[in-house]
Amino acid sequence: MIQNIYNDNIIIYTFAGLCALGILVRFILDMVYIYLVKESDKLGTTNNKLLKHMKMKFETCYKLNIGVNNVDTFVDKNMTKYKFCGILLSTWENFSGQVLLLSFLVIPISAIFGVVFEISREQILYTGAVGVLAGAGLILVDKMINLSIKKQMIRLNLLDYLENFCKVRLEHEVSQPEKLEQYRIEYMTAIGTQVKEIKSEPDSGEELSRRQEARKRKEEEKRLLALKREEEQKKIEEARKEEERRKFEERKQLAAKRREEELRKLQEENEALIIRREELKKKAEEKQRKNQIKLQEKEEKKKNLHGIEEELCSTKKEEEKQIAESIEEVAAEKTVLPIMSQEEEKIVEDVLRKFFA
Repeated sequence: MIQNIYNDNIIIYTFAGLCALGILVRFILDMVYIYLVKESDKLGTTNNKLLKHMKMKFETCYKLNIGVNNVDTFVDKNMTKYKFCGILLSTWENFSGQVLLLSFLVIPISAIFGVVFEISREQILYTGAVGVLAGAGLILVDKMINLSIKKQMIRLNLLDYLENFCKVRLEHEVSQPEKLEQYRIEYMTAIGTQVKEIKSEPDSGEELSRRQEARKRKEEEKRLLALKREEEQKKIEEARKEEERRKFEERKQLAAKRREEELRKLQEENEALIIRREELKKKAEEKQRKNQIKLQEKEEKKKNLHGIEEELCSTKKEEEKQIAESIEEVAAEKTVLPIMSQEEEKIVEDVLRKFFA
């Protein structure tokens, strides 16, 4: 079976299929990211549902006076929800990476089976070379597409619009809606007068000079208005910085108070631990003293018992000695040894030897 697989080039076709699948998935991801880069570059007029929803959600947070403290997290969280064909982009990326790993995993497996079933060396090397070329092709396509740069561009476009344009506009709308409406009206009137001047032709030189003076006067008014806006913006920025500085000082004072409370608690805990340690030390010393007293009493009892035993032994020995002496005296008094001759003694010894033998 393995020989037929090698002869029919099934493994080579498998490598080619994996390579084609991986390249297709990467090109799909590339097209999706290019589309997202274009749409994120014009986020104000985009037709993408996810980007429009993200923009609407951002504006709603400021209209409700909630605000968005961390725009980076807001953008990353919303971008992870983007789907293509009902599948998350992260899943597409993982699938393309798994295709590459699978193509490299098939190479050693095919080589091992080829060696086990005694396939020719040329076929094994040829199949492995095709697998390596397929994996190298996938890596080359991945590096050429460079999806990480496109993801970074999408993120930068979203952050640029939300932080530098949308956030500033919404803050002004919330804090100073009257001035923003006035600026809008002035801008529309200025654009309308410019259009009328372009459409209407001057009748004479005096009319042309009058219009030029009016245009210069309007430009001067615009410049003054812009300077005024800059000053107001500077004041707002200074007020914001002052508020941030005040909040920072408050946080600093709160942190100092918390630190003092923690130090005080630590000192109290240390004092309680020291008192507890002294009490335990006193209890241990008292217990040790009691144990020493008990040991001394036991040693004294042992000494007393040993002295009593020695006295009993000595009295017992003396009594035994006295009993033995009295028995010997009695035996000496009552016993009268018979007088035997030498021949009788020899006969007795022979009899005793035979008996014990």
